Amino acid sequence: MGNLDSGELIRDLALNLVSIFLLVYVIYFRRHRRWDQVVGYVAFNISLFTVSAALGSSGPLNVGVGFGLFAVLSVVRLRSDESGQIEIGFTMVALVLGLMSGLPGMEFGIKVLFASLLVVAMFLVDMSAIGRRYRYSRVKVELDRIIHDESNLNEHLRTTFGKTVKSVSVRSVDMVRDTMTLDVVFHTES
Repeated sequence: MGNLDSGELIRDLALNLVSIFLLVYVIYFRRHRRWDQVVGYVAFNISLFTVSAALGSSGPLNVGVGFGLFAVLSVVRLRSDESGQIEIGFTMVALVLGLMSGLPGMEFGIKVLFASLLVVAMFLVDMSAIGRRYRYSRVKVELDRIIHDESNLNEHLRTTFGKTVKSVSVRSVDMVRDTMTLDVVFHTES
C-alpha cells in the first residue's frame, strides 16, 4: 500500500487547478461563451484528478486500472454526440490534465512541462488567425420533407438559410412522417 504525501497532493492539485482554469476560463470560455461546457470540463477534470490520485496512492497500478481509466476517457465520445470537435478536444485535454496531475510518482517538473504543453497547444490552435478564415456554423435541421438528391438538398438549404453549405450529414429519416433530420455545416463570413 502506498503512502499519500499530502504536500505532493496539494502541489499537484494546485498545478491541476491552475491548468484547468487557464484552459477552460482564459482560453475556452472567453472565446466560445459556453458556461455549460465549462462546468462539464471542470467536473470531469477534478473527478479524474481525484480518482487517479486515490488509485495511485493505494499501491502499484495494474493493467486493469489502465483499462478502467480508458473506459472513463471513452465517456467523452458518449457525452459528445451533440458537441462539436472543438468541445471534444477541450474535454479530452481537461481529462488528460486531471489524470496526469493526479497520478503520483511522476516528477513535478515533468508534470508542469506536460500541462504547459497541453494548455499552450490548445491556446495556439483555438486562437489561431489561420482558423478564423475557416469559420463555420453547425446547425441541426429538421425538414418537413425527404430530399433524396444531394445537390437538390444542398440547394434547398442554401436558399432557405442564405449561406454556403459546407457539408450535410443525415441523422435520421422518418418515412412515416416524411421528415429528415440533418447536421448542416455552413460557411460563415469572417
